Amino acid sequence: MKDQRFHHNRLELEQQIGTLLQHTSDSLGKCNAKNLSSITLSIAKIVRSVREAHQRRRVNFYHQAFGKVLQESSSNPNHGIFHALVKATDANLPRFDARYLSNTAYAYALLGYDPKIDERSLLGAIAEKSIECIHQFKAQEFANTVWSFAKLNVHNPRLFQSIGDAMARKRDLNEFKPQELANIVWAYATTNAQHAGLFQNVGDSIAAMDDLDIFKPQELANIVWAYTTNKKQHHCLFIKVGDSIVAMDDLRSFNPQNLSNIVWAYAANNTQHPNLFQKIGDSIAAMDDLRSFNAQNLANIVWAYAKNNTKHADLFQKVGGSIAAMDDLRSFDPQALANIAWAYATNNAHNPNLFQKVGDAIASSDGSKVFTTQALSNIVWAYAKLDVKHPGLFKKIGRSIGALDDLSLFNTRALANIAWSFAVAEVDVPVAFNDAFTRELLNKHHDLNVKDLTQLYQWHIWQVEKSNPGLPESIRKRCEQAFKKSRSN
Repeated sequence: MKDQRFHHNRLELEQQIGTLLQHTSDSLGKCNAKNLSSITLSIAKIVRSVREAHQRRRVNFYHQAFGKVLQESSSNPNHGIFHALVKATDANLPRFDARYLSNTAYAYALLGYDPKIDERSLLGAIAEKSIECIHQFKAQEFANTVWSFAKLNVHNPRLFQSIGDAMARKRDLNEFKPQELANIVWAYATTNAQHAGLFQNVGDSIAAMDDLDIFKPQELANIVWAYTTNKKQHHCLFIKVGDSIVAMDDLRSFNPQNLSNIVWAYAANNTQHPNLFQKIGDSIAAMDDLRSFNAQNLANIVWAYAKNNTKHADLFQKVGGSIAAMDDLRSFDPQALANIAWAYATNNAHNPNLFQKVGDAIASSDGSKVFTTQALSNIVWAYAKLDVKHPGLFKKIGRSIGALDDLSLFNTRALANIAWSFAVAEVDVPVAFNDAFTRELLNKHHDLNVKDLTQLYQWHIWQVEKSNPGLPESIRKRCEQAFKKSRSN
């Protein structure tokens, strides 16, 4: 009886909501710019609340009713309801000011919906109108607009150039809140929109602050991530952010994605900050477990420490133990597995259980996981470097290489590393070193450096011992000379 009454009440509420929306739709022709912007944003916030309730699995009576009316599915809005609203907005766009433009773009970003009018993008029209009135924009409008376009993956170079120019001209950015600054550079990085002046001005502004206590962990992480992703250098900014994090009592307010993005950003940007890496490493190593870290987090963290030439034995032991204890490694993509192996070998961090686990995962993988040439090279190099025996892994990779008709994607370093690694591991997979391999060596023999030549000669000696052909005579002598010279030095 109670369930029937609940169902009846929900249907009744759905009808009331539908009637209200129909009345609103019929009245859109009388709405001004402010009304249209407010209606769009209000509906978007309701939809966001419904989706968040479903994600948290805390759906109540009202969530069910609003969700039924406003959405076609859990992730798509009801296009029929928004059709009239989009048309009315488009017709009134000439009368929208900066605030209404940014609020409308923000609303559709919350919805995850890029509306079209006769194949034209409403966001494109909003961009053109925004450029016209860019002088009206304040901090929040700048931030909401670029964030919205990035969130919807809508690229509009003219809009981003115009906003970048406007922000680069500002003498100071004191009106901008930390979240606004973070969202702006995040948006430019996400859309790969280039504007050196904007990044310079934002970086200068943050670096000049007395402290960064008002910045949340997410904002600090997004800022350094954005600079690195957008290939922008700003040493003073990175030092300022690093110093601010080091000065904190603890890093419990940083989630795994924050920590991963920060160390990745510093390493990929070639910015040294030993105290920051020590602080983050200590924090992760002291955790009870790393179950809240996803595969990409773990791979990026150890990669960053190795890339930055920073050792942290406790961190590497913690991460390695966590991965080795997993039921399986299906959540790790090929690049993540390669980066983990490379990082441990580069850092000279021995972890037999980890390498056994990773080796087993690769050896038993099917064709659904496609490894790049660099990944294959890095994996076998890592096992050879740490003298970890895993014949199954080498046979799997050897057969994968042998199945390739074209090895042109392998550079000389990769070719030499692969040959050397198989020799060190003493796993003979003749099919890996077939005519295609020899042909690629001959094609690129002018690019071989001393280290490549030395490694190839070590492989050649091993191949001869196995009664295999080894190196072609035309490059064998160069390899032998390099090898003998390295031994004499």
